[in-house]
Amino acid sequence: MSFKKEGLSKRERLTLNRDFERVFKEGKKIWIDKYLLIIYTHNKLGYRRLGLVVSSKIGKACERNKVKRLLREVFRKNKDLFPESADLVIIPHPNVKTLNYWELLEILKTHLSKGDKNFSYDENSLS
Repeated sequence: MSFKKEGLSKRERLTLNRDFERVFKEGKKIWIDKYLLIIYTHNKLGYRRLGLVVSSKIGKACERNKVKRLLREVFRKNKDLFPESADLVIIPHPNVKTLNYWELLEILKTHLSKGDKNFSYDENSLS
C-alpha cells in the first residue's frame, strides 16, 4: 500500500534567491490583520509557489519552525484562497504565534476571499 505524500511539492516552493528578489522587487503587498505581510507577483508557470521569510523576532528556531509549518499547512490545504499563477512570499509578524490553524484560516478567508479586490492582479500589468 502506498501513501500519498501530503506535503508541498518542490515545484510549489520558492527556493531560489532570484525568485525571492523578483517577488520583493515586482510584487504587490497586502497586510492581513497585522499578522502577515503577503507579497505576491505573477509567474508564468500556471501554479502557485510559496516562499516564507520568518524573522528571528518570532523566537527561537523551534518557534520559527512551528510558524513555518502552520503557514505551509494553511497554504497547502487552501490553495484556492491565493491567486493562480502567482509567486507568494509570506512574512509573519510575531503576533502570529498566538493563533492556531483555525484562527489563522478564518482571518485569511475573510481577507482573501472572492470579494477582496486588493488580492488580485492584472496579468498584463505584472508580466
